[in-house]
Amino acid sequence: MNQARFVIKSLLYYWRTNLAVLLGVIAATAVIGGALIVGDSVRGSLRQMTLDRLGEIDYVVSGHRFFREQLATDLKNSAKLPADIKTIAPALVLRGSLEKNNKDQHLRVGQVNIFGTDERLWSLLDHETEMPSPTGDEAILNARVAQQLEASVGDEITLWIELPSAIPRDSLLGEREEQSVEITLTVKDILTETSKAGRLALLPNQQLPLDLFLSLKTLQAALDLDEIKPSRRNPESRPGRVNSLFFSSDTETAGRSFEALQTAQDLDTALKSVLTLEDLNLKIVPNEPFHYLSLESEQMILDPQIEQAGLEAANSLHLDQSPVMVYIANEISHPQQKEENQKPRFSMYSVVAGVDFSEKAPFGPFVFKGEKPKLPLKENEIVLNQWLADDLKAKVGDSIRMTYHVVGSRGELPEVEKAFIVRGIVTLDGTPAADRKLTPDMEGITDADTFGDWKQPFPMKLDRVTERDEAYWDKYKATPKAFVALETAQTLWNSRYGNLTSLRVSPLPDSSLKETADRFGTELLTKIDVFKTGLTVQPIKFFGLMAASGTTDFTGLFIGFSFFIILSAIILIRLLFKLGIDRRVSSIGLLAAIGFTPQQVKQVVFKEALAVILLGGVLGIIAAIGYASLMLYGLKTWWIGAIGTRFLFLHLTVTSLGVGILISVLCSAFVTWRAMAELKRLSIRSLLSGVNSPESDSAKDARRIGYLYKITFGLALVLILATVSGLIPQTEAFSGFSLQTVSFFLVGTLALVSSLSFLSSRLRIESAIPIQGRGTGALIKLGIRNAGRFRQRSVLTTALIASATFVLVSVAAGHRNPAVETPELNSGNGGFTLVAESTSPLIFDLNTSEGRAKTLINIPDDESTQQLLSEMKVIPFRVKPGENASCLNIYQTSVPTILGVPQELIERGGFKFADTPGKNPWELLNEKQDDGSIPALGDMNTLMYSLHKGIGTTVGIPSDERPEHKLKIKGMFDGSIFQGVLLISEEHFQKLFPEQAGFQYFLIEVPPQQASQLSSVLETGLTEYGFDADLVANRLADFLAVQNTYLSTFQTLGGLGLLLGTLGLATVMLRNVVERRSELALLRAVGMTGGNVALIVLSENAFLLIWGLVSGTVSALLAMLPHLLSTGADLPWESGILILLAVLITGMLAALLAVVDAIRAPILATLRAQ
Repeated sequence: MNQARFVIKSLLYYWRTNLAVLLGVIAATAVIGGALIVGDSVRGSLRQMTLDRLGEIDYVVSGHRFFREQLATDLKNSAKLPADIKTIAPALVLRGSLEKNNKDQHLRVGQVNIFGTDERLWSLLDHETEMPSPTGDEAILNARVAQQLEASVGDEITLWIELPSAIPRDSLLGEREEQSVEITLTVKDILTETSKAGRLALLPNQQLPLDLFLSLKTLQAALDLDEIKPSRRNPESRPGRVNSLFFSSDTETAGRSFEALQTAQDLDTALKSVLTLEDLNLKIVPNEPFHYLSLESEQMILDPQIEQAGLEAANSLHLDQSPVMVYIANEISHPQQKEENQKPRFSMYSVVAGVDFSEKAPFGPFVFKGEKPKLPLKENEIVLNQWLADDLKAKVGDSIRMTYHVVGSRGELPEVEKAFIVRGIVTLDGTPAADRKLTPDMEGITDADTFGDWKQPFPMKLDRVTERDEAYWDKYKATPKAFVALETAQTLWNSRYGNLTSLRVSPLPDSSLKETADRFGTELLTKIDVFKTGLTVQPIKFFGLMAASGTTDFTGLFIGFSFFIILSAIILIRLLFKLGIDRRVSSIGLLAAIGFTPQQVKQVVFKEALAVILLGGVLGIIAAIGYASLMLYGLKTWWIGAIGTRFLFLHLTVTSLGVGILISVLCSAFVTWRAMAELKRLSIRSLLSGVNSPESDSAKDARRIGYLYKITFGLALVLILATVSGLIPQTEAFSGFSLQTVSFFLVGTLALVSSLSFLSSRLRIESAIPIQGRGTGALIKLGIRNAGRFRQRSVLTTALIASATFVLVSVAAGHRNPAVETPELNSGNGGFTLVAESTSPLIFDLNTSEGRAKTLINIPDDESTQQLLSEMKVIPFRVKPGENASCLNIYQTSVPTILGVPQELIERGGFKFADTPGKNPWELLNEKQDDGSIPALGDMNTLMYSLHKGIGTTVGIPSDERPEHKLKIKGMFDGSIFQGVLLISEEHFQKLFPEQAGFQYFLIEVPPQQASQLSSVLETGLTEYGFDADLVANRLADFLAVQNTYLSTFQTLGGLGLLLGTLGLATVMLRNVVERRSELALLRAVGMTGGNVALIVLSENAFLLIWGLVSGTVSALLAMLPHLLSTGADLPWESGILILLAVLITGMLAALLAVVDAIRAPILATLRAQ
């Protein structure tokens, strides 16, 4: 008989033992391979969701800037356009809020993605049916919006959307009050939950977005962005505007590879070649009377980047430049000159210009009446024109006073007064001082016939406007009445949007103004960094597919969740294999006796084991597919809180299947090889006898174990006393854990070690004490003492169960329920009750009666409501929208939403921090960094698990790849409301993102019992802003749902591992029975019944099992005691007790195998074998 045939015969003969090992290998392979498949499936599903939500869209241009719709056509016709670009679709992509009257209630949905589309964009989306694009007042909703509005086809809904404003709303001339427009729409169709078009979103997120589609023309008309063609009545024209372009390639895979990055750069080049100043809201205005050009912006202020580009372009063409800054003074008065009523003479609403008083044409020279002032003017010096000087009866050397508005941080316009010394008086007629074009044109102001016709940018005191003021306006319009040095104007009227209202340039020699304007405009466009304007092409599909790698490694996560299953399976394989060897040890001895060398014996046995392992690996990978399918089903149902989507599908890869088999086979082969090591220490006679020698412990080891449990118990007691007495403070140790929390966890760990070492010591002592008494009690004592026969084996098995129980109970005890937590300053809620977000920004301060009067509408005017509003405390944040970097988004994120923190919150403090020094860590936001970076704070979960950052690391803005600015992480919140965002000071925010006006994120202090009423009042009064308020506890619960779900998943899978571990204990019992067959046979031979023998075996198993469960549970509860005693602790007692009971019952049932083996063994044959 050759060796292969011998192995096959042996496999069949010992089929029971081999079957047990086979099942163990299948279990290990199923869990390891299943975890790998789950990781592949999550990543594959995220990739598919990316492809579904984008359809044929490969690249996109989208931002806050509105440009010509014609740009899409110009770009399509550009010779520089990459050849594979098939379609370019213009669109409007904005945020809005929806409202629907449903019977007696108003249903609202905020933060809705509004897509103004036509057939070009609609054709790029996969809507599964031949659904035409919306026209007229039609709207198409996705399933999530329809569900929240309870809308059906044919229903009428109201869309509130922010009106675009070229002039920033929180600048002096910005529109503050009429911010939103109401659009009534009819629901034409509803995209189903499985519709791919219904998933359209520009930012990756696995959750279904809130989408509404309507006609591009309809939305343009409502927002005053539609095209106006010239006519006889209105010769002025304007192009239709959009803020997004969507690009599609002619090949399906073009936008999915790294080549997309190069294509995006080529598209940027093509885009810049067809870009016009109008696309950047810029214009070059020729001034024929004074023969110069003026670079101006529709937002009335030149962006610093545009200012710099203009200067560089002018220098390149050798053009002279003259920057200008104009402002409106509310009142200019002369205290020394009195009216008839003895009040100072004054002039209302005068334009004041900051200029450089150039001597050179075309910007000068200024013609002064009388003595020419010494230039440049000082900060407190001013030049008046002749009209104003006559009006005020002012002369050189007189002191005058000017009052003007400054823009506050909350939309308020406080009035400031400043005194000036008159240093000169300039004549008007025919001089640069009479240039009305120093003030850029502004519709509703510069073209108004009288002050009464102004479209008032702020509340005006029209009753104080004099006839002299009206006469000046009638003749000179917005011509400045006074002049200060440019530096003075920029200091007094500084704005984060820029410091110039226009840049004047001289014409080219021997060229007309039009020729110069063309040359200057072309040169200007070459100097502008288009990337900084936001008009840059993003390879959105490629970025989305890269983000699909996920912020969470679900392969590692499920290997971690299944750790105890894998460990128990591997240990079980070893125990089962060793049990098989014990059962056939006499056969192995026979092989050795007839001439097989020890190495040959090991080879035969190992080849037999390897055959079982390989078969188990192959069958296990089939089981792995089933295990992965079960886990995916769990993620879509029981554990949906972890991922927030049901759109997960099974994705299989050869790599994962192969790696799963390889890992489990190698692990199984290693433990079986190690299990055969004990055969070397046994003689042929011992092997032939079929009995292994019992283990022996040295006295030295026994003394060490005795000392260990006493020392660990003593240390645990000392730590408890030190913590209770206050010797160990409550200060933070690391990662948000206090020293007392760490102390108690050490107490729990020491208690576990102490209990196990005590067990080991006690088993050794019990084995030397005679058993006294009779009956059941004596039999139980005998069974417990038998556990000391193979003491190391018993203790190790019990340690596995105790350790698994310790981890499971500790994890279960980590559940939190923020709904029962009260507002507390130094907690995750920071002492706030409500958190709110608005779709459109709020400019005014809700903490003041003036701010509420300008913002809140349609609210009860009763005393209780007004008192409620006056008692609330609102902390508003500025918002730069970005990706959701919280644990609710499983896509990889890189550019999170950024909040600007007001100084009042920095001074107030609050919230719980982790690993962050300082009495008030908020003050870190005001620290100046040596490297020029901007200090930032973030939640620990966001930083560590989503952004993979830590304290001291930097985050690039707008991205790590192309950073314009760097945020340096200076501190971390622990379990706060700020998950998913980064926070910087409001001062830094306004410098980084000057285009973001107003506030869109709010934390509100209010007594919890009044939270519901206040929430209703605010949501009703701020309907047009899309204001949505929620309890802070609910928002924290949403974040904690992921953590609690992960804990539940670990608890469930860990419980399965613990159940498998009890089978290992049963295997140890069975092995003990096999090794003590002769002793048990002797007991039966002298008259002991089978029931008594069964009781002895069951007692041993029950003792070790209960010891492991009780010691692990008690130690874990000790370790988690501070958390359990804290507000918000939510220990799932029911599920925990059920798991422990299941383990106990399974362990006892599995022990019956050992009982049956002990009873069924033939007495005479067993005794003769010895």
